[in-house]
Amino acid sequence: MPTNPEPGSPVFTRPSTSTTTGGTTATSSYQGAWGTADAYATLMSQTYGADAVAAAQAAGINPDTLAAFGQIESHFQNVGNTSSSAQGVWQVTDGTWNQYASELGLSAADRSDPVAQAKVASAIISDYASAVSRSTGAPATGTQVYGAYMFGTKAGAAIPTESNASTPLSQYVSAKTLAANNMSGWTVGQYQQTVASRMGSGATEAVTS
Repeated sequence: MPTNPEPGSPVFTRPSTSTTTGGTTATSSYQGAWGTADAYATLMSQTYGADAVAAAQAAGINPDTLAAFGQIESHFQNVGNTSSSAQGVWQVTDGTWNQYASELGLSAADRSDPVAQAKVASAIISDYASAVSRSTGAPATGTQVYGAYMFGTKAGAAIPTESNASTPLSQYVSAKTLAANNMSGWTVGQYQQTVASRMGSGATEAVTS
């Protein structure tokens, strides 16, 4: 199971703000509501959209999940990240790419191909959903799995089990990571509510059936 967070994740602002800026190379901020089909429709409007949805389905994950992650991570831009090795629509780091690409029969030559990126991202999301489900004993939701995608599976699988919304997020995530994401001083509940507000009604959708 991968345990490293994806550094291409967006920098979050306070819950009173209506946008979340995606990484250092994204030119647009995520404002769409996951669950209204906005993210899915935008994904399908890309040249690689239908193939990306097919990749999600082949991996057994909800295509809405893959679409929402792509919108949050890069606004569907096939870009690099100036501060890390993360790149592509789903901002996957080199180490994670190498692990999954090998398992999926892909190579370094496929790194810039959004369809190959969708296959890798779908496999990652599937594994992260399994990790969260093992921890909670229930089907993982989009919000829960994005926590694993952002912070790694150790924190991502533990955060959904926290029953006290006032618990400092720093009990699960390092101060350095929180500062880099404008989350210093945040509580678990504050984080979960912020992610849910960014994803819309689809925040509660099951990632796998």
